[in-house]
Amino acid sequence: GGVSRASLHATSTRGMVPRLPATSPRPLRSAAAALSMKEVAVTPDFRLALGAIGLGIFFNQDLHIGALGWPLVILGAFLTFQTTQIRFRFTDSDLEVVRVKGLSEQGLTDSVESSGENMLQGGGANKWSFSSVTNWEFWFPGFPILVYFKESQTKPEGQIHFFPIIMEGKELYEQMFTKMGKSVNPKIDPSEWDDTKPLTPKGFKKVSDTVTDKLNL
Repeated sequence: GGVSRASLHATSTRGMVPRLPATSPRPLRSAAAALSMKEVAVTPDFRLALGAIGLGIFFNQDLHIGALGWPLVILGAFLTFQTTQIRFRFTDSDLEVVRVKGLSEQGLTDSVESSGENMLQGGGANKWSFSSVTNWEFWFPGFPILVYFKESQTKPEGQIHFFPIIMEGKELYEQMFTKMGKSVNPKIDPSEWDDTKPLTPKGFKKVSDTVTDKLNL
């Protein structure tokens, strides 16, 4: 009638809570901090490219002005190709122009690579810190066509860059307004974007008032 060692061990350990291995606490990151670290790739937009092609066809077919029509069609075709390939990627500190393969609503795909050396506009990589941007312009809020900025990273005296807006204009404007700092000329708040569209009543009034001021009428 002796008690086995296994029975004694089972009795002595019954009711004990098993210990978990100690782990170091993970630092908590707020949602705002996580969001601020997120890269933003501006969504591609084909409206500028297709608009150039449509305008070129109009000059060719309806007005029979091939000298204007064909260059616009060629420009539109080039912009269409660029829209499928080029993205503006914003971080907390930099703007980078990257090349992708394929399309996605988020702007980037699984295949992303550097767009190479910027041989036409100062040389160097197509990546610039926001702190180096000394001025930027956006033509036009509500009717996006062309964007410009000047930076001192490529060369101390300043290097200018022009890019056709082949991405979602309002999304691009919000990123530039928030991250590139003040422009030499005052800029509207992104919340006013819809009021600047030329075909809306408020937008038409803004355009007409601007034209009137410029012509001193």
